Amino acid sequence: DWLPQGRVLITVKTDCDLADHHISIDESLKAKEENREDMIAFLQHQGFKSLLREFGVDPVGGSATAKAAPAQGGLFGEDASNNSVASNAPVAIPAAPAVTHYETILTEAQLDTWLDKINQAALTSVDTETTSLEPMNAQMVGISLCCEAGIAAYIPLAHNYPGAPEQLNRKLVLAKMKSWLEDPSKAKVGQNLKYDTHIFANHGVHLRGILHDTLLQSYVFESHKSHDMDSLAMRHLERKTISFEEVCGKGASQICFDQVDLERATAYAAEDADITLQLHQAMWPQVEPYDKLRFIYDKVEL
Repeated sequence: DWLPQGRVLITVKTDCDLADHHISIDESLKAKEENREDMIAFLQHQGFKSLLREFGVDPVGGSATAKAAPAQGGLFGEDASNNSVASNAPVAIPAAPAVTHYETILTEAQLDTWLDKINQAALTSVDTETTSLEPMNAQMVGISLCCEAGIAAYIPLAHNYPGAPEQLNRKLVLAKMKSWLEDPSKAKVGQNLKYDTHIFANHGVHLRGILHDTLLQSYVFESHKSHDMDSLAMRHLERKTISFEEVCGKGASQICFDQVDLERATAYAAEDADITLQLHQAMWPQVEPYDKLRFIYDKVEL
């Protein structure tokens, strides 16, 4: 008997007599001006510290401050001296690269050129494309690389749709890249490299030299916000990235990444590596100058 009553409870009533309530529909639907003081008082009363910081208010002292504590909720206390916490000052959005070029690597000559490039680079963004989000079962479909904003490459390894071009052998590519991938002196950056570390390990490669991770950078100075790459790109670069669903579809019609044609796969995968490098360049200055953020980033998260 509960189902009919449930329907009653969730039904919006439209036959209420409001004649005696003196409600003006026109006035009630008009947007009112923000009352900053009342809002701050409410947030202080409810203890919403992160929202108070977004209003530029010290949640302890209650006064506006140009050096409010970082948004992760006071992991290190409220001491704003000695460059220990981040400023709430707006950060300029970096300009997009003047040139964008994404290359599909199908020959050993192309691969060797990129190996020379990443071996000489101070920092390289690396990403993998796979058959699954479950890292222990996923197989590698391709690798993307970027060491200069706007210039990236995708190495397809296992795309097997009808008519797919011949690709480099996965074992050959990993054998040629192994020394660089496992060299701790070759600095690497990625978005959630914990996942990619599992993927390389599935194929006998121990990824080393992880110097930066953009997901973790976001987490230590804006823990209350989303940390996925699409959200980070919109927030810090004002860039709309290609989503996985745009490439593979969704629901029952979603295809595996190894079924994506190489042109589309390159646009998506190379962009991932490129945007990750640009995100690092945009976000690292919001972490690097602050001793306490650096500590939690270097010594705990990484």
